[in-house]
Amino acid sequence: MTRTALPSPQPPQAARVREVTLYRLTGVGADEQSMRAVFDEAGTARRELDLSTTRIDGMPAVVLFGMRGGERPPDWQADATRTTDVDLDLRATSPVAAVLVAVDDRVYAFSYGHGHHLIPRDLRDPDFGRTFAACALDPATVATVNTRDMDTVNRYGSIHIPKGREVRTFGLQHERELVNRLKARCGLNELTAARGGEKARFAECGDAIRTHFGVEQADLVNDIRFIAATVEEHSVRKELRFLQDRKEVRSPQQAETLWSLVEEGLRDPESIGLAISPPLDVFDQLEEARSFQVRIGPATCPLRTELRVEDLVARLRHLRKGTLAQALKNGWIKLFEDVGGRREIATHRNLCYWIEATVSPGSEMYVLRDGRWYEYGPRYLEEVRSEVADLLARGSCLDLPDWPARLAYQGDKESPEAAYNRHAGKTQGYLCLDKNLARTGVHSGKGVELCDILGPGNELVHVKQGASASGLSHLFNQAKSAVESLHYEKQAREWFANAVARMEPERDLTGFRPRTVVFAIRLAKHSQITVNNLYPLAQVELYRTAVALRRCGIEVEVAAIGHGG
Repeated sequence: MTRTALPSPQPPQAARVREVTLYRLTGVGADEQSMRAVFDEAGTARRELDLSTTRIDGMPAVVLFGMRGGERPPDWQADATRTTDVDLDLRATSPVAAVLVAVDDRVYAFSYGHGHHLIPRDLRDPDFGRTFAACALDPATVATVNTRDMDTVNRYGSIHIPKGREVRTFGLQHERELVNRLKARCGLNELTAARGGEKARFAECGDAIRTHFGVEQADLVNDIRFIAATVEEHSVRKELRFLQDRKEVRSPQQAETLWSLVEEGLRDPESIGLAISPPLDVFDQLEEARSFQVRIGPATCPLRTELRVEDLVARLRHLRKGTLAQALKNGWIKLFEDVGGRREIATHRNLCYWIEATVSPGSEMYVLRDGRWYEYGPRYLEEVRSEVADLLARGSCLDLPDWPARLAYQGDKESPEAAYNRHAGKTQGYLCLDKNLARTGVHSGKGVELCDILGPGNELVHVKQGASASGLSHLFNQAKSAVESLHYEKQAREWFANAVARMEPERDLTGFRPRTVVFAIRLAKHSQITVNNLYPLAQVELYRTAVALRRCGIEVEVAAIGHGG
């Protein structure tokens, strides 16, 4: 009898997975009507997108999909046709889909293509991804950490950690960095991607979670449930506790107070470190953009080829008192791929996510980042106070003259600082360079003041009568601009050397590079400067400046100008 061999048993087929980004939304009801309301249906029609209702494993869901922006030729098509004499008909489309699904009374969102831009930023739970990361990621496998530096305006950082190195010892300054994203292997074995002994997949976590989810409806819903349970349990791994360091301001009344301080700071934007700081996930679009248009309040600003904080401030100053936060929230920015503003890349709403600022109500410090207010942690403020205390204790190598009780002014409009600078410039070894502005390629308008006084050892001395925190903040920012010019602009160095040679021919500053910056400060009520009588915001700005200049190899000194008779 002939026996027929039985087929070998086949291993079970692995479940299909796909890498997507999952958000959890706040303030959205877990029903079809509420989820449809998330997407502005009038705006949806204008963008030629379709909104559909469906069910995902029995859970209510809505899907927004279509071709975002329609068909458009690339910006370079006309030039390429002219150069090659070939009729190039190239058109680009941008298919997108965004999905909202209600799972166990919470609403989650994910997308395909560039659909994440359709998920309203102000509805995303900012703690969702970071909490999951702190509970579920394996700290021994951390590969990348993306941060925002609280010390430096508009500075993103990305740290890549070699295998086997501990995350807490690899260059992270948790006291002053907001961790935006962290990438590591996920230790949650219940996820679809980890079934059957598969090696744990990487997950990238920030306000959302990007990892491999099940494609089948039941697998996807189960994955979401396991993630939700992990976040709810909130069992944080010791090595990843720093992800919970960011303390967000939740009180509407407190946030209103902070926004009012930003309004006051518009008189001197440098005093609050006001800056344009685009969200991290729009950087790919910014690289394509060649022009921009912004609307704040009732007015649309002219088309610009660059984003400038000066243009933003000019518009914000025209707003009625108490309306700043709402005007930014209701505002929008359009990105175009051509300088004429004819081919739109995207429209982003809620400009609160595009600016940053630092304010100080009393002794506390708060920073506006990623559209939300965060309190500077106690460890950070302690580091600031410690660094500033050391700076003040070291003092300065310079012995500047006291500030006379009666200054000799030249004209009615001369400032006290200008009169003192002339007075100090008469002292042996000091040169008064106040009001001498260097015009360079970067500073081609009014120019940049490279220092108020030049010391005997070519120290750059910047002088201020410290009547307010904003005045001192301006002093520190002025010094950073001066150092950047002398460091990177040959034209600035040549101008500086010639200006000094005209005043003191024997002092040759050819090829000069700054080595020491001295902040000469006169406090109205004190002849000495301490951490107890220096404004808290001024301390943070001094700390930031010292950190920034130290990276350039420049020492910072603080000289207290005494009160003369």
